Amino acid sequence: MKRLHLFEFEDLSWFPDWLRNYGTDFLRAIADVADYYEHIIPLIKEALERSNESIFIDIASGGGGGWEKILRRLILLKSDVKVVLTDLFPNSTAFAKLESQFPEHVTHCAHPVDALDVPPCLRGVRTQFMSFHHFETRDAQRIVANAVAQRSPILIVEAQERNVFNLIKFILLSPLSVWLVTPSIRPFTWRRILFTYLLPIIPAYILWDGLVSVCRTYTLDELLDFAYRADTEQSYIWEVGRAKGRLMPISYLLGYPVGGRGGHS
Repeated sequence: MKRLHLFEFEDLSWFPDWLRNYGTDFLRAIADVADYYEHIIPLIKEALERSNESIFIDIASGGGGGWEKILRRLILLKSDVKVVLTDLFPNSTAFAKLESQFPEHVTHCAHPVDALDVPPCLRGVRTQFMSFHHFETRDAQRIVANAVAQRSPILIVEAQERNVFNLIKFILLSPLSVWLVTPSIRPFTWRRILFTYLLPIIPAYILWDGLVSVCRTYTLDELLDFAYRADTEQSYIWEVGRAKGRLMPISYLLGYPVGGRGGHS
């Protein structure tokens, strides 16, 4: 299936923040319910150990989806792990909630952080969970190149694949998932209820963005191509693969400098 870079509502600068936040809140809630990343905890731990790091710099965090369950498992394996949440459109409420749950492990950047030009002061393993597909090919290449230029380890994870089966699955399951999960999302707001059930704007926008996400998702070969183009000096170790997931396989790209952070080949 050929990749199509259609628009997603949540990427549009004019899209209302409150509506975008409802979308990222849903994605966080469904990630917790589905527990997408249960089987890649060893990979996430490996990303830290192989790069001699203890900090994750999470890029394009959205609502911080998945980190709650990741941290509950990861802290048992590495007690000093820390996560810094960042986004071009920070969902401050969602970030603050995660910080309150893990005050010793989670912080966030209140100011916008551009995934294409991450400030050098944000040092650690860069992670992107279900967000890399938001970037068209040229920008996706820049993200990987920026990490390599700053000698930052990088872990990119996607929980969908680009194929017709996933398109059909989203059409059938996305609206139902929104209707079932919405009552459990906190903080509770009547506006969320109104625009989910009476005026179903939220289910419609999440369905569209979900379908587009499938059309935008990069294959493993495409991810590895970004890596090799960025790492012309072959100073990184790269790994791509698929891990078991509760609902679908999890695809990933992991890269880290030879010899750890700041090391040279």
